[in-house]
Amino acid sequence: MAGRGRRAWLSVLLGLVLGFVLASRLVLPRASELAAAARPRRSRPLGCRPPPAAAAAAAAPLLLPQPRRPGPPAQSFLFVGVMTAQKYLRSRAVAAHRTWSKSIPGKVEFFSSEGSDTSIPIPIVPLPGVDDSYPPQKKSFMMLKYMHDHYLDKYEWFMRADDDVYIKGDKLENFLRSLNSSEPLFLGQTGLGTTEEMGKLALEPGENFCMGGPGVIMSREVLRRMVPHIGECLREMYTTHEDVEVGRCVRRFAGVQCVWSYEMQQLFYENYEQNKKGYIRDLRNSKIHRAITLHPNKNPPYQYRLHSYMLSRKIAELRHRTVQLHREIVLMSKYSNTEVHKEDLQLGMPPSFMRFQPRHREEILEWEFLTGKYLYSGADGQPPRRGMDSSQREALDDIVMQVMEMINANAKTRGRIIDFKEIQYGYRRVNPMYGAEYVLDLLLLYKKHKGKKMTVPVRRHAYLQQTFSKIQFMEHEEMDAKELASKINQDSGSLSFLSNSLKMFVPFQLSRSRVERKELKDQKINILIPLSGRFDMFARFMGNFEKTCLIPNQNVKLVVLLFNSNSNPDRAKQIDLMREYRSKYPKADMQVLPVSGEFSRALALEVGSSQFQNESLLFFCDVDLVFTTEFLQRCRANTVLGQQVYFPIIFSQYDPKIVYSGKVPSDNHFAFTQKTGFWRNYGFGITCIYKGDLLRAGGFDVSIQGWGLEDVDLFNKVIQAGLKTFRSQEIGVVHVHHPVFCDPNLDPKQYKMCLGSKASTYGSTQQLAEIWFEKNDPSFGKSSNTNGSVRTA
Repeated sequence: MAGRGRRAWLSVLLGLVLGFVLASRLVLPRASELAAAARPRRSRPLGCRPPPAAAAAAAAPLLLPQPRRPGPPAQSFLFVGVMTAQKYLRSRAVAAHRTWSKSIPGKVEFFSSEGSDTSIPIPIVPLPGVDDSYPPQKKSFMMLKYMHDHYLDKYEWFMRADDDVYIKGDKLENFLRSLNSSEPLFLGQTGLGTTEEMGKLALEPGENFCMGGPGVIMSREVLRRMVPHIGECLREMYTTHEDVEVGRCVRRFAGVQCVWSYEMQQLFYENYEQNKKGYIRDLRNSKIHRAITLHPNKNPPYQYRLHSYMLSRKIAELRHRTVQLHREIVLMSKYSNTEVHKEDLQLGMPPSFMRFQPRHREEILEWEFLTGKYLYSGADGQPPRRGMDSSQREALDDIVMQVMEMINANAKTRGRIIDFKEIQYGYRRVNPMYGAEYVLDLLLLYKKHKGKKMTVPVRRHAYLQQTFSKIQFMEHEEMDAKELASKINQDSGSLSFLSNSLKMFVPFQLSRSRVERKELKDQKINILIPLSGRFDMFARFMGNFEKTCLIPNQNVKLVVLLFNSNSNPDRAKQIDLMREYRSKYPKADMQVLPVSGEFSRALALEVGSSQFQNESLLFFCDVDLVFTTEFLQRCRANTVLGQQVYFPIIFSQYDPKIVYSGKVPSDNHFAFTQKTGFWRNYGFGITCIYKGDLLRAGGFDVSIQGWGLEDVDLFNKVIQAGLKTFRSQEIGVVHVHHPVFCDPNLDPKQYKMCLGSKASTYGSTQQLAEIWFEKNDPSFGKSSNTNGSVRTA
């Protein structure tokens, strides 16, 4: 009896001890882990990756209900082994480590030959008994063996990658999470060999392999089955292609082969190109966005370029998400009848072309017409037709790509895919408050691959808006201009690529010595003016020349190229005027050079330029211009001997009788408004050029008689000679209005150009339309006054 009592007490005591031990080992640590995970979760911003402690807690057996998704933590999900070589450790391997490796949900290690330099700050595994010989068959198999021996039970998936591949870690994780890692799976882009290799790879009908370039992924089960037989696989190889032999070994001992799937060609992207440049050039491509891996980028700068583009796309997606959230806030505020914040109201407005309501016709935002290559604009200061620059082209390509992604979002379930072919036409404008707006007529190809297959061309109208997101500011330390200029101007080291790139846009040195700046400022400008008749204009020009150059004692020389023909009745008065200025300014360098024959601007400038040395700076001017001292300095700065010619875009005045409606015109020629004048975007006659560069371009075509065409001819010659042309609006030169006479005896092409120039000098389109309405529409003045009162109310 006493024995039974003691046994009962011992059972109770043993139960208490076991219960206490189990509680100490399981419940208490778990509770402390949960508390530790909850603390950073309360302080962590929404959307940040959980710390290792929280991730480990998510992976442990759950004793309490957890609102977390099932599955292992990201730190033990995928192992990526990158095959590289000693000579690429400091270039391709470092580029991969700095770019895509940080997005991998697991671990990345770089496998190289025995004796490789491990001092480089990246995880390097030198494989014993392995060299960098090509093809890297042994290196590939030994890397797989290393994965098996060290990490088989620590990761679900294993990937073999090249050092010139780019991997999107987040997309890869989402893809692999949708698959069962317990099954033997061998993933990659399916390969059968090139056309020349057909029948030479020892592949039976129906057999394939996963191409190594875009990357090969295998589940833990495949690695477990295959690796014990690696020795046999190495002894029985039939080709020199390591990816073919790995695929053969997997098929033989794991019982699976690379999945037959068309989608894998899109997910594991191989950039096939004829010229084999070794990098992915076209980034704004829907294939680039759909892919999980991208291959190849053999040159590290292109790897960084691709990574930068991917980050920019991620930023764009996040900004788009913020705009959507602002719209949801506005909508919820409307439902809950609460006040909407001003920022939410501005950023959360629904897409519409009517977000901006103009109150006057001058406030209407005009559209630009576009085709696939050109932009057509009616705006003042813009050429009627111009080619798209690279930024406009990239923006349009990016928009089309996003449109096609939206159209094909449910392509798989609908059994069809729609491909973009071309833009038929479209319209675009920029609303400064809200964003860019587009109307595009797209030609598409409808491809049905379910049921009855067909390919049909279709046209669709797309109404699009790129909404501006919140303005962001970033503060930097004050830039040291001298230090930056010295770095840009050096032609060696890591900045040589930047230096050479900037020289494309800034052909002159940014950091000039004090002596060079003094020489530039004091360099003589030789002003050449063809002249025949026009005494009043010449007198006005000389008055401006006196104020701008003679009184300030500018380092210039004036050469008047005076025609001696009978058609110049003012010749004597012009010579007398020049004599007066010479006597008034005896130290000034002024010259009258006679030119024989009928007036020809090309002939006059050719005769005048022949008087100078190759190092002389020439300014081809006209008698109907006025210019400032500041322009002379820009003429010196923007003209570079042997490199660059300055073709300023000058401002041309409208007829003062129309501009001022019969009132006294203003004496200020430098009034730049849409009403007083326009920029001569297609005028190339006013030029700053060195004599040596003029000879290099071939000089003027002296066969051109009379008005016009010689400037366009010279501009084309300068471009063909390989010289850079600098074009910009020049506020220091104004073409003063004067009546234009077009000689009907001119060449038909010149006569047409003259008439066009004459028509453009009357007045602005708006003012001419107002004059017409005032004479033909009695209600125009009343409506204008009404609009004006509304505008100022």
